[in-house]
Amino acid sequence: MSMDGKIYRSLSFIIIFSFVTVMLYLHNQSSHITGTNHLTAHAQPYEVPDTYPIPTINGSVIQDQSGSWLLKIKTENFQFTPEKIGSTDIKYNEGHAHLFINGKKVNRIYGQYYNLDYLKPGTYEVKVTLNTNDHRFLSINGEIVSFTETIKVAKEE
Repeated sequence: MSMDGKIYRSLSFIIIFSFVTVMLYLHNQSSHITGTNHLTAHAQPYEVPDTYPIPTINGSVIQDQSGSWLLKIKTENFQFTPEKIGSTDIKYNEGHAHLFINGKKVNRIYGQYYNLDYLKPGTYEVKVTLNTNDHRFLSINGEIVSFTETIKVAKEE
């Protein structure tokens, strides 16, 4: 092999290696932002001071007449403000919710109802957290403000 061929191969290797490295780095950064597990992406909770009304959440997951599953949540001392998502104007009593199914973030919630659609047979842990406009979890005494319900979807007979 000539010297020109060796240089060409070496340069090709360096270029391809650099390209792959950059792509892997960007993929890793992207998956951190969107995250399959959003709990780690915004790990720093936003602690609500004792001097503020404490935001709370509770709810239920029921199967409707069509067979679809419906999540209904109720909050106190908290207002959904979808128009402020991404804002750095953080308040203890407003924001949105994050929906997790079996530990994986599924979507954001901006109101009282969310259709989970039809679920395959199995057991599902449905968790809803209250979040600030910049997506941090609201926290009271170190505990994330959330609602969790486990449902079992039976096989159709």
